[in-house]
This record gives sequence, C-alpha cells and structure tokens, in this order.
Amino acid sequence: MNEKNMFPDYQPKITPDTIEDYLRKPSNVYKVLGVIGEPSINNLKTIITYFLKYKKAAENNPGSTQKGNIAIGADEDQYYPSEDELLVSELGKYILQVTESYSKQQMKTIKLKNQIESQRFSYHEITFRHVDVMGSGRFFYAEKAHMETVIEL
Repeated sequence: MNEKNMFPDYQPKITPDTIEDYLRKPSNVYKVLGVIGEPSINNLKTIITYFLKYKKAAENNPGSTQKGNIAIGADEDQYYPSEDELLVSELGKYILQVTESYSKQQMKTIKLKNQIESQRFSYHEITFRHVDVMGSGRFFYAEKAHMETVIEL
C-alpha cells in the first residue's frame, strides 16, 4: 500500500525545528525575545543583560525529566525545559551569533565603544526535534545538551 494514498494531506516538514515550533502558547519567552528583536551588535548589551538575568532564574527554576510517550516519538525519559532555560538557550544563541560575526579585534573595539566588559558565558543549549506520527500528528520535543556551550567575550 502506498503511504500517499493512506495519508493524502501529509506534508513533510522541511524547515529546521525551532522554539517557535516547540513553544506555541503565549509565553514570557516571546515577550522577552520581542523586546530584544533580531540579534545584532546594536543590541548585544541588552541581550547580555537579559541572559544574565534569566541564567540566575533558570538555575532556580530548572526543567524536569518525565516519562515520555514513546508511541508518539518522545524519549523514554523526556526532558521538558523551563521557560527560563529556553530563554537562556535562545539568548546564548543570540550572543554566539553576534560575536561570531566579528573578528576578535573588531569585538574588542565594539566592547570598548559600547562599554561591554570581557566575560564568559556558559549555558546548556536547548535544541528541538519533531516526529511525524501517521494518524496522530506532528509532535515537537526539546533536548538539553549535556555539554555546556561556552562563549568568551
């Protein structure tokens, strides 16, 4: 039997899985990211400020591992991050994206100009994946990296 005949409306997801796929309800995550806007050198100081704020919050409010529903693609022990952890991960990705766009010398100049102190950032990146379960739908899951991402600024 041909899958196209069994599930004629099925469309595979061809875009990367992101926080927008995983976190569909209104949340503080979107409010904070909306205040920041697109990551750029012009708002690096703001990104750092929010990162440091939510890093402390995430340490006090970690996510948890729960028994996952394997039938719909979850891990046996599925990790569910807190909103604070999601924010730290996204903000960390922003910092990394901005800093990797410039050479070390350019970053040194930018830090002086914007009064940004040299510092070290570390966080556990949260990545996302989806599973298409025919007849049930598309499900999104978060995964927390075991190793911390470290950024030297």
